[in-house]
Amino acid sequence: MALPTRLLQRSEIVRNDVVNIVFCCDDKFSGQLQVAALSAVLNAFSSVAIYVIDCGISGKGKDALFSLKTKYVNVIDIVFREPTREKIFEKFPIPAHFSSAIFYRLAIPKTFPELKRAIYMDCDVFVSDDISLLWSVDLGDRAFGALNEETNFFSSGDIARRKAKIGLPPERVYMNSGVLLIDIKRFEREKIFERVLEFVSGRSEPLPCPEQDAMNLCLSPDEYVPLDPKFNFTPFAPRARRCLRKMRKPVIIHYSCNKPWSFNKNLVNKLYEFWLFRYGLWFIKEYWMYSDQIDGHAFSSNSTKQTWNFLYKQVFGKFEYFIAKKVRNGIIRLWQRVFKRNRVHA
Repeated sequence: MALPTRLLQRSEIVRNDVVNIVFCCDDKFSGQLQVAALSAVLNAFSSVAIYVIDCGISGKGKDALFSLKTKYVNVIDIVFREPTREKIFEKFPIPAHFSSAIFYRLAIPKTFPELKRAIYMDCDVFVSDDISLLWSVDLGDRAFGALNEETNFFSSGDIARRKAKIGLPPERVYMNSGVLLIDIKRFEREKIFERVLEFVSGRSEPLPCPEQDAMNLCLSPDEYVPLDPKFNFTPFAPRARRCLRKMRKPVIIHYSCNKPWSFNKNLVNKLYEFWLFRYGLWFIKEYWMYSDQIDGHAFSSNSTKQTWNFLYKQVFGKFEYFIAKKVRNGIIRLWQRVFKRNRVHA
């Protein structure tokens, strides 16, 4: 599978403004970091500088990223820098599929103080349009921009359950920290890193989404600008298709629900050729198209089981949810009637 010719011939003149993109990564996700960075570079119509908060990336992973600078004219700099490690982040209890590296997005102003503005992205993203569209968003007097999940990809019920689980008041909105547009000086002036650090130090139990939940619990919605959904599009979320119809094209695709590297690439390609499940499989297939361009690309998958589980959910998931909801509501109504009848007789 090859990239489109338009993307391979990136020799056209780019704009003078430089987009600073920051990642935070350890060696576990260095392959995903390379794909995210490559997609941003190939789809950018401006110069790009890539900064990485290095939480333990091997020399091989670094060399693969440095190769972007020699291959593409619009990459003006690639910088790796280790953060000042905070022991509380290392000790804070987190779910097994996370690492303490996720907290260091909050340390971007301290790690790269020379920057004025930066775009932070998780490693499980894919940039499908010009990243400077996000770069040009006006933050006004706010410290950063982030997606408000509540009005976009997830239902109010889903968000309400998430809020209840972490203890967030129902009236507060819930943001996603996977893509952030950061005003470096204001972010530092508002002491956001220190406030989250203080909040985490006072907890003993893990949060489902550690740094994201912590940011929602200790930061006010007035401190950030809600970003357009196209800058943090979650293709497999419950309301994603409805949101996709409203936007011309997503700029940043965030694989927060289903990870492309957990799918069987050959099976995905075959199903796509037969025009099966093309909505979902397009987002998986497109990701693999870029990953194939990485030299010595480390991560691949033969997980046929994961692929079929995904397809099963695409076909029967909504039906199962509908049945489960009907049964659950029926039991609740029956219980309420019985309980009410017993109270009347009492």
